[in-house]
Amino acid sequence: MDIYCTRPNCTKPLNSFADLDSGNTVKTIAQKFCMSCGMPLLLGGRYIVEKPIAQGGFGATFLARDRYTPAMKRCVVKLLQPVGLTSSQMVIAKQMFEREATVLEDLGLHPQIPDLLAYFEVQAGQDEFFYLVQEFVDGFTLEQIVEQHGAIAEADVLEIMQSLLPVLDFIHAKGSIHRDIKPANIMVRKLDQIYYLLDFGAVKQVAGAVQGQKSTGIFTPGYGAPEQMRGDTVFPATDLYAFAVTCLYLLTGKEPEELFDVNYNKWQWDNFVKLSPSFNQVLQKMLETAPSDRFNSATAVLQALSNKSSTANISTTTSSSPHKTSIQVPAPIASPMAINAPPISKPVVARSSKTPWVLSATIWTQFVAAFLLGAEALLLWQVSTTVGATLFGTPINLGIFAIAMLTILILRVRSILDNKDLFVFIYLVSLAALWGGQIFAKSLFINFLSWADLAVYSGVAGLSAIAIVAAFRLIFQLLYSVL
Repeated sequence: MDIYCTRPNCTKPLNSFADLDSGNTVKTIAQKFCMSCGMPLLLGGRYIVEKPIAQGGFGATFLARDRYTPAMKRCVVKLLQPVGLTSSQMVIAKQMFEREATVLEDLGLHPQIPDLLAYFEVQAGQDEFFYLVQEFVDGFTLEQIVEQHGAIAEADVLEIMQSLLPVLDFIHAKGSIHRDIKPANIMVRKLDQIYYLLDFGAVKQVAGAVQGQKSTGIFTPGYGAPEQMRGDTVFPATDLYAFAVTCLYLLTGKEPEELFDVNYNKWQWDNFVKLSPSFNQVLQKMLETAPSDRFNSATAVLQALSNKSSTANISTTTSSSPHKTSIQVPAPIASPMAINAPPISKPVVARSSKTPWVLSATIWTQFVAAFLLGAEALLLWQVSTTVGATLFGTPINLGIFAIAMLTILILRVRSILDNKDLFVFIYLVSLAALWGGQIFAKSLFINFLSWADLAVYSGVAGLSAIAIVAAFRLIFQLLYSVL
């Protein structure tokens, strides 16, 4: 069995223990330690970390299993990294950590918020580490869905809002603010298509507080409301602002910086999606600069969306039947770095679309293309200086003919990397035409090279082209690996 070490900067975090693969050893053994740094691996005595999910300046998130459950149930372990704290700051960290864990336990009563399963400290030498363990939601984030399947229709986004606005109302009624609403923190569970709101930033809260930062500074750039970016007090309307930006991302598939016009200091999405006037008005109000100009509650947003007074009576208590989506959510490839992403094998990623087209083909294809390109260029030059000079006479006509030939050559080069067989066919046709011309129009080929000379020059031109392309490929790969 493989167990992943959670100590920051561990040089060899992956540990393999053959003795845990047999019998009931994994559930009875007292403890295991990292073979590289000595960190305890059975967190809290029961949680076995499988792999990292996300890493940040404040902490890290891991996928783990609970060895004290019959099926080794999956869970999510979040680590606070108290690096470089003084003793007084460590005391504050412990107090904040316990307080935030209490808040998360209370919020976990809602069926669309992951449960808090445990929180504890781990002592490793002189270091102390703080852990939260939460329910694992097996599904896909809205960010993953949009990245792989494109923007979501207005009717479906409205349904998402109807599902999650009551969750926000529940959070705000408890006196809490999420502070980090974004597509990556909203998940659709595969089992029943229920939306979950994830990652309340408790770890960031603790780390920020002990380092003297304002807790209101916890947000994702582009989604944070103006008062958050200034470090001012946050309100329920702050979460509504981030939720509106999230909806714009879902509707357009564009990042916030592409939708915000800095020249006019306002959101502009009309160029990407046409929404109904009523929905436009709701989003505009949610995105007002001043919190007082926005809706004062999630209930008010729902009421504006439905235009029915009955919507105002939203329950802020737990619900036994959370809102399920009717959207047929496709199954994208889950990113292994996404929060709560399912543990699936990493897909084979295609070559980056930023790769220059001349370097995107296989080595063999490039070599064949380069050689044929050299031969073809030599043939075109010969034809231009013999047949072209005879047929077109004047330098101007010859220049026009040369440009036309060069254009044809460029078009051939751009297509050869997709279909080298087509280029071979064109090349052979060119040779056949040249051979036929020498037989039937000898007067036009008086100064033309012999076949032996033509083969030599073509070979030299082709090998030169191969060297140039190989050099460019090497330079690109070096730059790509560095940048």
